[in-house]
Amino acid sequence: MKLRRPLAILVAVVLSVARVRAAEPPAAAEAMRLAREATDAAEAKDFPAYLAKMEAAAALRPDFPRILTNLAAAQLANDRADDALATLGRLAALGVHSPVEKSDEFAAMRDRKEFQDVVAKLAKNVEGIGEADIAFTVPEMTGVIEGIAWREKTGCFFFGDVHNRAVWLRTQDKKVRRFSAEDDTVFGVFGLAVDEERGALWGATSAVPAMNGYTNELDSAAGLTEFDLETGALRRVVRLPALHDHQTHVLGDLAVAADGGIFLPDSGAPQLWWLPPRAEALEVFAESAEFMSLQGVVVAPEMNCLLVSDYANGLLRVDLATRAVKRVESPPDTTLIGIDGLVRAPNGDLIAIQNGLKPARVLRLALDTSGEAVTTVTVLESAHLNMPAPALGCIALGGDLFFIGNAGWSRFEGDDIKPTAPRPVPIFKTKLAVLPAPKKK
Repeated sequence: MKLRRPLAILVAVVLSVARVRAAEPPAAAEAMRLAREATDAAEAKDFPAYLAKMEAAAALRPDFPRILTNLAAAQLANDRADDALATLGRLAALGVHSPVEKSDEFAAMRDRKEFQDVVAKLAKNVEGIGEADIAFTVPEMTGVIEGIAWREKTGCFFFGDVHNRAVWLRTQDKKVRRFSAEDDTVFGVFGLAVDEERGALWGATSAVPAMNGYTNELDSAAGLTEFDLETGALRRVVRLPALHDHQTHVLGDLAVAADGGIFLPDSGAPQLWWLPPRAEALEVFAESAEFMSLQGVVVAPEMNCLLVSDYANGLLRVDLATRAVKRVESPPDTTLIGIDGLVRAPNGDLIAIQNGLKPARVLRLALDTSGEAVTTVTVLESAHLNMPAPALGCIALGGDLFFIGNAGWSRFEGDDIKPTAPRPVPIFKTKLAVLPAPKKK
């Protein structure tokens, strides 16, 4: 979902979670606060304070690419060029890219071979990795195709369209048609989930500016839609309660538990919602200062938890019994910032679609038996030409990952949103039946 911009939302994030009481602020929030104070110090030409603040921020969250970039700049501003080079090397080790060679902050090092070597390592991170193929395209789409689900019984794919407030159906004979009827109670359709037991297609729905018919009065209007899995008829829309809490609530994904409970992360507020089994109203399942910009969610019953991706904070574990929230640790030289979609591979690993960093990547995350730590991070796909802005994915034919290569959010940016020309939406396939050996990146 392209509503998350980690660097731009730092101030809003910290203010948002401040209302959720905690004994100590989360490491991410504290690191962001220190980074802001460091920026203020740099603007005031107080370079020793700039460095001290950035060192403290990086000690808390060494997996934040922007923090490492700023730390290197602070080190260079304090005549510590060798330390700056080492920090940029740590940045490159995360597998991300930053055009540091174009920044005036690093102009003093441009002629050094060591700096050029680091620039080359950063550039290598935008070379393609993986063998994902375009399995098919969804033709003639004019909206934002964000959600995807697959029905094993029929072999059909479903697609959630944010702009057109619709669900599209692709049948086995490759024909595409609108599955849901027009209905003003349905907002932009994001994540989807097939529920064969209840004959339902569930969808996360939210009113966002890219949606056709959006007005400011619809801000924070969001909920859960239930469509009949056979006919596409709308059974009900379960709306979020009117909270009047001055936050923009966005429900962009969902997961269905075996007992029928449905979990929906809130991207705009520090809340994880759920519809209990056989219930008629959404409730807050968990609220935490660790929740900064929640995105994907999966249910891991054998670990007694939910695993939730947070665009600004990484991967989180929510205990199903106690509802306690804990950040999931990852190995050194890895970053889980900017993860959007989460699905589980047939072998139980998490597959994460990371579209908040450059390059966009698909990651395989192997966890320990408790779900409290990621043991290995493997890059399955990275920097493919036709996946500049991947969205959500699902496990489908043969147990492989199918994901949306380019949702199309950029076509609806700006103040003057108008219908766009039809385009094909690429759907990628990554083979998961035989996963590669873990390789840390």
